[in-house]
Amino acid sequence: MRVLRSPLAQFLAIGVLTIVGVAVSSNYLADRAALDEAIEEAQRTTEMLGTSVAQPALPKSIGEGNVAVAVVAERLDRRQVSELLLVDQVERVTIWRADGLVLYDAAVDVQVGAADTRKLLGKRFELYPDQQRVLRDGGSGSWDADTVGPGGASEKTDDTIRTYTRIESPRGRPLLFETYYSVDDVESRADDIFGSFRWITIGPVVLLILPVLLILRLLTQQVSRGAKERERLLRSAIDASDAERRRIARDLHDGVVQELAGTAFSVSALVRDADTSESSRPTLRSASVALRDSLKSLRSLLAEIHPPELHPEGLAAALDDLIAPAAAAGIQASVSIEGEESASDAEAALVWRVAQEAVRNAIRHSGATTLAVTVRGDGAKLTLGVVDDGVGFDTDNAVDPDRYGLRGLRSLVRDVGGELEVISAPGEGTTVRMEVDIT
Repeated sequence: MRVLRSPLAQFLAIGVLTIVGVAVSSNYLADRAALDEAIEEAQRTTEMLGTSVAQPALPKSIGEGNVAVAVVAERLDRRQVSELLLVDQVERVTIWRADGLVLYDAAVDVQVGAADTRKLLGKRFELYPDQQRVLRDGGSGSWDADTVGPGGASEKTDDTIRTYTRIESPRGRPLLFETYYSVDDVESRADDIFGSFRWITIGPVVLLILPVLLILRLLTQQVSRGAKERERLLRSAIDASDAERRRIARDLHDGVVQELAGTAFSVSALVRDADTSESSRPTLRSASVALRDSLKSLRSLLAEIHPPELHPEGLAAALDDLIAPAAAAGIQASVSIEGEESASDAEAALVWRVAQEAVRNAIRHSGATTLAVTVRGDGAKLTLGVVDDGVGFDTDNAVDPDRYGLRGLRSLVRDVGGELEVISAPGEGTTVRMEVDIT
């Protein structure tokens, strides 16, 4: 089946893929930016809760080594701090001492809606480097609690984001205030943020690509028109060449050939004439043979220039005339043809034209000893093969892979849905193969 590859379709496909690629990458980057913004928003909320709610409510004894954490937690609970901290999307609040001791821990029990303040209370864990940085320098930070964190193996979660900031006890000791957020809540907030400017990111990309596609389409149309014009010129050149070949063949046939034929007959008659002297007969016989050989060569040349018949019934005779010069070059040539009856005149002419180029170059360049021309038709396809056992050449490294003069015929073969290929290798001869559909 013939596959059409339109340059315009290729450019459009590239353009669509470019739009999709840019849109996907822009969406990904914008989504990441929205998620980062949602996490930063959670960090700002943590800073606000830590400095505005938790820090003012801290008892003076918090963080002191001789004060039990249970006492600190009880004093904070009496002040109902957890109710003030566990707001909005905050699921848990923890206050750490610099040595990793948990001074306060309050978590929302999703099952009953109450605050659990005893889970990590009084336990000590090693703080992460970023948590230590915030304790030392201030600011805020966050991390995704999908690995074992300061809470230990029992605190491993896959759906929590922890944000933290530095607060100070009434006596100026640095403490780490940490809040927990559900990943689903943070991602939902990120979707809200991203949704507000989604089309702002995609719109300019589309507006940028569309003019490019329009320019590509115009350029492709110009290229297509140029290709069609070149093809038209090629067809005109081939038609003009065929017309000139017919004129030359007709003039030679009606002029020189007829004169040579008449001269050859006259010389032959003189050889047989009784009045001709015996001393002249050898010269006349030699002249007669030379004239017949010249006439035969000229007729072969006429067949090469333009065969008298380019229809299926005359294809075999035309090919026979085409390979006639091979004998003079020391090449044993043969023609085998069958199944050509179902081909049209145009297809028979195309077969002869391709065979002419292949045979001519095989005789001139191949250095072959044998040359075979085969034509096969099966009612659906017509196949031509021209095979020689000459020196061949490397088609991959050849300066001009089309040195066999078939460049101008490739487009003609493609136009009728056919294929034309040259197969060769150094020392392995050359095969020219053409296949066209019979219409």
